[in-house]
Amino acid sequence: MTMAATESEMGRDQDKFYTVYRGKHSRLRARSYMRVGKTHAARLLLGRNGIALRGKAIFDYGFGPGSFFLNCAKDCELAGLELDPENVAAVGRVLADRGYENVDLDSVEASGWAEHPLLDRRYDLVILSHVLEHLDDPVAVLRRLSGSLGTGGSILGLLPLNEITPDENHKWICDRNLVEEWAAAAGCRVADYLECDHWVYYTLPVFQGRWPGGSLAAQGLGLGLGLAASCFSPRAWFGLGRALLGPLGAKPAQAVFLLVRDSGKEL
Repeated sequence: MTMAATESEMGRDQDKFYTVYRGKHSRLRARSYMRVGKTHAARLLLGRNGIALRGKAIFDYGFGPGSFFLNCAKDCELAGLELDPENVAAVGRVLADRGYENVDLDSVEASGWAEHPLLDRRYDLVILSHVLEHLDDPVAVLRRLSGSLGTGGSILGLLPLNEITPDENHKWICDRNLVEEWAAAAGCRVADYLECDHWVYYTLPVFQGRWPGGSLAAQGLGLGLGLAASCFSPRAWFGLGRALLGPLGAKPAQAVFLLVRDSGKEL
């Protein structure tokens, strides 16, 4: 969720996001493709960089339904911020039920996001999943979060790409050049960057559901794709999508990138 915003921006852009995950934490909903696809992309980039989700201090800024947390080992130290207190409590219960013990989640007001004490800790990995495209000033968030990285720590970010149906809540048209620009301005460098997920390119209008019955169609498609993706490794799933849909003109719909602090620059 977006948290670096003024109160007026919150009212304009974030109302529908504030409670979007309330009552949506069942195991079946966890198989929705809009969750599975993002965690698959994150796991693919982490895997090719040799970053294992074991014994790490991990901070998820805008953790949504907590999907990424559920891919971490139970010996990780998990922390995160979200806007909706009810969602924060629900994700905490899900993690406790799954056996995660070292968890520190909290809600945050948009106007005071930068002063939250969880940002004063040091983490091995900071997650920003589909957050930056909503912000007026992504650089400010990246700069603040890079200060929360411990020695050798990284920021893992995910962004939408090639949206054939624009989302009115997205403030940026994302590509690699934009990520490089943000990173440099925030005192970071791009350690790795990957574009993937051809599956969403033609199906995004269905997921947005802007017609009568669209929500039901989106749920059915999301569950079908999510269950299918769960049967494959991330590399195999995205490779299959590229092979099947690439020849039909589909483009990758997600970018996933890894940032590290640039030792030659001051924060």
